[in-house]
Amino acid sequence: MKIKQTLFAILPLAGIFTMPAKGELNYLHLYVAGDATADNWNCDLAEEMIPLGNDCFLWDGWLKSGQFKFINTRGDWNSSVVADAPDLSFVTGVSYTLVDNTDGGHYDFKFVNPKEGFVRMVVDLRNLKINFRRPVLGIVGDGALGWGDPTQGKKVIPVFADDNGNAEWSGQLRRGEVKFLAGGCDDWFPCYNAPVALDELWTGGHQMLYNDGQGLAEDFKYQVPVSGYYTLTFKNEGSGQFYGIDVRTENAPSLDGLFTGHPGRYLAGIDRDALRVHMARVPSSLYIGTSGDDCREIMRVSEGVFSSEVYLHAGEYYKLSYDPGKWPDCVLSPNTDVNISSEQTSNVSPMHGYSYTVPSDGQYVVTADFTGSAPALSAHRRIVSGVDGPMSGSEVSVVVADGAIAVDGDYSSLAIYDVVGRKVGSASPCLVPSGVYLVMVDKNVFKVTVK
Repeated sequence: MKIKQTLFAILPLAGIFTMPAKGELNYLHLYVAGDATADNWNCDLAEEMIPLGNDCFLWDGWLKSGQFKFINTRGDWNSSVVADAPDLSFVTGVSYTLVDNTDGGHYDFKFVNPKEGFVRMVVDLRNLKINFRRPVLGIVGDGALGWGDPTQGKKVIPVFADDNGNAEWSGQLRRGEVKFLAGGCDDWFPCYNAPVALDELWTGGHQMLYNDGQGLAEDFKYQVPVSGYYTLTFKNEGSGQFYGIDVRTENAPSLDGLFTGHPGRYLAGIDRDALRVHMARVPSSLYIGTSGDDCREIMRVSEGVFSSEVYLHAGEYYKLSYDPGKWPDCVLSPNTDVNISSEQTSNVSPMHGYSYTVPSDGQYVVTADFTGSAPALSAHRRIVSGVDGPMSGSEVSVVVADGAIAVDGDYSSLAIYDVVGRKVGSASPCLVPSGVYLVMVDKNVFKVTVK
């Protein structure tokens, strides 16, 4: 099934037929958050839904038992879109009403997932309707994503049916073995097997043998003979069970041209379970802060390298951004909270994730380097030393003589910056013009004056 066909097949599931005027909601994004999701009640890491067009959104994934709701803007609980009744447990195939709570004028009611497993949500944000579905089949095997643990939703491709019970799946399979889990596809049995060993999924019809795990059927696998793009149409006998598959194959879709952008170096980040790839160019400007209204610029010292002295507070949660005016959409952040004063970190991804922290208030030299194979970020607290004496507890000393900065002692890294954050040297001795400099020796920072 082509992507346009897929979208038109999904939209009617949510009762999407009319086009009323838009309200005050932001119709570009929608996110799901809650203790039923992978990252619990973390609005910065809310799961983004896929836009289908016509202000409708799709999300397929594994939900734990628990509560969830929707937010219109990542990182902002005040943009909530909620249920119209408290603790509303959903039933597959039923349409429910959503409530726009972005003005805070309604009760903050949550939906409840009563059973852990795969769920498809289709949201019509214009009409404020939502439809839930659970899968009727699951594809497993090394010809698909692998032989993982279906009780945890691992390595399973869920297959959902329409209102009439028809199930069809299109996607890429690898050469190898597959079989099909039944029901909520959250356990190895019941399942559907091939009727005979070495049944190859060539174009045409194939039988499916129901296996309840009680020894009534052999656990034969289907063989995917050639890696490629497959469309599997499952034949339903009307009793909720399937008896066959119609297989169609075609050349795998080309990825050429699907990512377009200006030539240059890019950052790439893959989120939970490799569901989505986030891309951003290596920035030409960079800021650190808690929001677009509370941030400081980190000066660019060379191509792909930024360094400045900024005041950071303990207890604050910082992110990087390359555009303060579009802070939520231009954020660089880690996938877990990181103390950037402890050591250099490469945990920098072009997505709205967790935060960077420091253990104490103070002036820090924050340096971000995007020139390597992975970005590097660090923050060294500035502790002022004497011009010619070592910093307390350090095994090195910095001296100034005849217009040069020299370092005595054992060290592994050296970087010398002027007062605007430009790197002027990385070797000792370093001849520099008159002025004030920050000398970073390993994790120690010296402030020196050259006359």
